[in-house]
Amino acid sequence: MTKFDQPSHVPAWANMLGANGFRTFMHLIETYFTTRNIRIVVDTDEGVVKPDLSAFAQSSVFGLQNIAQVCHQSTQDQWDRLISSHFDSIFAVKQEDSALHIDVSDFSKIQSQLRSRLYPVEIANHTSEIVHRAGPDGTLEVLALDLPTTVRTVSKMEAALWKFDEDELLDMGRRNLRKGGLLKSTMVPLEQGTSLHLYSGDNFYAASHALIFDEYLAQYGGRMRKYGALVGIPKRDVLLAHYIQNVGAVEAIGAMLQVIIGMHRDGPGSVTPNLYWFYENDFELLPYELDGQSLNFTPPDEFLAVLNELSDRASLS
Repeated sequence: MTKFDQPSHVPAWANMLGANGFRTFMHLIETYFTTRNIRIVVDTDEGVVKPDLSAFAQSSVFGLQNIAQVCHQSTQDQWDRLISSHFDSIFAVKQEDSALHIDVSDFSKIQSQLRSRLYPVEIANHTSEIVHRAGPDGTLEVLALDLPTTVRTVSKMEAALWKFDEDELLDMGRRNLRKGGLLKSTMVPLEQGTSLHLYSGDNFYAASHALIFDEYLAQYGGRMRKYGALVGIPKRDVLLAHYIQNVGAVEAIGAMLQVIIGMHRDGPGSVTPNLYWFYENDFELLPYELDGQSLNFTPPDEFLAVLNELSDRASLS
């Protein structure tokens, strides 16, 4: 009932499992779908499962990286339970109740369930059917349905029934995200009287709060709003921020990159390893490269000018 590619190597998305772990993981994935008589094509190279269109009304694609990261953080004797729980929330025992069979024809009944959610830009390689627009560099803002046990994307075919254009639907998704309230932060102190803010508390949408980050920055006044903030969205359940007010931003950059790289690597729900400067209600990419153990940071000139101004202020104080 299932079809699996058999790569000769462990694909990049599953590197953390190792060769033996990857084989065990894929065997459990195959067993899950086979025993439930769910027709699925699995592309192990891309790390996605694709429902057979003859069996499901809507075209959807589900990634394997998130559940692989969850398994990596647990012992192998728990993998079967974790995989079952993960996919049961999507493919319910009674398929007519599953996420792929939700009746979306009555827009008034599902409007409040629409959410804008950030995904890695690579999701567009797996399906062209999602409703989306560009997010911060390396991400897509995708329209999702927030269901009781899971989250799934909305297809263009479904959205066409509602007589709204995609931007209008995504704007609704952002408004619904706002209605849930802002996340609470844990402050991590750094040297030079500065700190990082780690926002969490929403396993599916914490990173997506970057889409309404103007509301977070609005809580601060004066110099912080003048210079903006450093922002990281390494995985779905975390939003990282440093509100720039002094030369301590230089230290914050190094600290944030260490956290972002590690969180993105380990997941689950990896979004992007990018670091951003949120300035004048827009996200500017702050490029860097890893060369072995060395990190080369190459920010744009406008951001360097801010760092120089803060450094000059510090030298005069």
